[in-house]
Amino acid sequence: MEPVIIIPARGGSTRIVRKNVKIFNGAPMIHWPISAALGCVSPKNVIVSTEDREIAEVAVSAGASVPFTRPAELADDHAGTAPAIVHALDALEIADDTAAMCLYPTAPVPSSTLAAALALAEEHPDDFVISVGRHRSPHERCVVPGSEGRMVLEDSTALLSRTQDLPQRYFDAGKFYVASAATWRSRTTMMAEPFVPFFLPDWATVDMDEPDDWPVAEALHRAFVMEDG
Repeated sequence: MEPVIIIPARGGSTRIVRKNVKIFNGAPMIHWPISAALGCVSPKNVIVSTEDREIAEVAVSAGASVPFTRPAELADDHAGTAPAIVHALDALEIADDTAAMCLYPTAPVPSSTLAAALALAEEHPDDFVISVGRHRSPHERCVVPGSEGRMVLEDSTALLSRTQDLPQRYFDAGKFYVASAATWRSRTTMMAEPFVPFFLPDWATVDMDEPDDWPVAEALHRAFVMEDG
């Protein structure tokens, strides 16, 4: 059974207004993950879940399918990702043994990355595969506000440790999550249980939550995706 790639793209966005359809390197933002997904699965299996008419129109123009309208209660500021994905799986009557990827609409990663993540998920059919990035600075080097406008090390016990001797830590990169439809249906969140990491390069982990993030992400996308493709 071919995997299904679901892109949850609601219309609301407070910090970057309408970011899912904001122009990113010459095309609406959502165009890029749709294009990458189309390099891995057939158009009928690239599904955009949205309550927003403009997003739906842009998604269809980019080659994705929009077979239903997401309920309003799954599209407000407090709606979680997992319920939206489960709604899509149920609306489409996706079989439990089908691999399902949640691909965020602000994840302009190449098709090769998605294909590798889907392949990793095939090796771990009972787990989530989650995109992660590395923290570039050890947590032991964190500084926090102190008194009288000064700052202090949060953890002074590692003051004399070399950076390379401190443990590497990672974070949820928020680009994609892959699991069987059955696993999606059985979990409240994607990280409710231990998961299999898919390590992203640093350039692919940049957030797009603040306006200043946008030109940085565009430049990295041009350098690492568009120039290679």
